[in-house]
Amino acid sequence: MKSSNPISMGFLPRVLTVLILVTAMTGLSGCGKAVNYVKSIFGYGGNNTEALEGDQSGALAAKAQERMDEDDYNEAAAIYQQIKDQYPYSRYALLAELKLGDAYFLNGKYIEAFGAYRSFEELHPTNDAVPYAIYQQGMCHYMRMNGVDRDQTPTLLTIQTLAHLIESYPESQYSNQAKARIAEAQNNLAGHEFYIGEFYFKRKDYQAAMNRFKGLIEAYPDSGYHQRAFNYIAQYRDLVARGEIKEGNQRPGEYNSPFTISDVTEPRM
Repeated sequence: MKSSNPISMGFLPRVLTVLILVTAMTGLSGCGKAVNYVKSIFGYGGNNTEALEGDQSGALAAKAQERMDEDDYNEAAAIYQQIKDQYPYSRYALLAELKLGDAYFLNGKYIEAFGAYRSFEELHPTNDAVPYAIYQQGMCHYMRMNGVDRDQTPTLLTIQTLAHLIESYPESQYSNQAKARIAEAQNNLAGHEFYIGEFYFKRKDYQAAMNRFKGLIEAYPDSGYHQRAFNYIAQYRDLVARGEIKEGNQRPGEYNSPFTISDVTEPRM
């Protein structure tokens, strides 16, 4: 399951923070590769410090970065929104659109962060930062994943969004990270299936339980619940062999699962 502290994760958007704004504000911006990368994403090289200091939007961007470094994400988000609203044609407006999502994300406002990242993807579909924006959309779902005994819609959305990233940008560094998150999400789904199967088994609705356990083994063969599902199947077969129950014994309609896995067709929050 996911860590409760997003700041400890390797996916943190501080990667872009260091690359984009710090590069623009320091002598590193004079290095060819760094300048070219920033320029390819945001349309400028950021190597003119005097011009940057004289530009109001640039000053606001620097101020927002200071707030981010101080973990004042509410104020940072407000400043990034100000840049978007007051300087829509500034070279920092594009940066603000993406960093607004980062500020929301680091503040635990995952619904708002998802909206910001999704908006960036839709408005700038050819931008080099789009793989990052899609990955962060998936992470917004990931951070809202529930326990195995709860609704699994965020889990399914995590898998769907990150699978879209891998399919669309297989060479991206974020696609590699996405694979690990998908594996975690799938294990969560396996745990959900096991929980329901166990729920049925304890109430002697054996056929419903077997359907869940066999489905778990087939769909998630590498999950941490695989052997536990086999153990319940073995118990069931032992009960049948000893004549305590009949093959296919079930109590239809009496014990309906209190949980469902939604059939989600597109990412939503």
